[in-house]
Amino acid sequence: MITVLSGVLTIRLLTPEEFPLCLPYGEMFHREMDVPGVFSPETFLTKWGQFHSLGLGVIFGLWRGEELIGGLGGVTIPDLTTGQLVTSELFWYVQEASRHGTWPIRLLKTFRQWGKAQGAVRFRMVHLLRQDEDPSTVKLASVYRHLGLRPIEVAYDGPM
Repeated sequence: MITVLSGVLTIRLLTPEEFPLCLPYGEMFHREMDVPGVFSPETFLTKWGQFHSLGLGVIFGLWRGEELIGGLGGVTIPDLTTGQLVTSELFWYVQEASRHGTWPIRLLKTFRQWGKAQGAVRFRMVHLLRQDEDPSTVKLASVYRHLGLRPIEVAYDGPM
């Protein structure tokens, strides 16, 4: 298990019993990013339980004392075109008041370290765009570039 400690803040893997603690952040993320559809707590818990039980996915929590203030969840699976193991972030959310400083980036780096330990050779971050955001003006682009990442895809979403 990977654990990063520093005074009051801690990063550690969540157990499946702790997954429900992420539900408020899923709802906040959905609202904040204006994600299409309705956030489903049942689906979130079911899918993350499956990822965990199959050994594919984890959720790292960012804790201030006993309070979960953020998390990052993702999977390590073979790329569907190359077969290489890829660690892919599926959600990354930190309370707005706690987004400043290095801890959100430490959370990302801890997840990346986990993926490398799983044998992954590629690392992917997903950035959902707000309705008024353009791919060329993503705020976190400089962070991603600093980590050696580059944009490889733009996805489009709409009703059937």
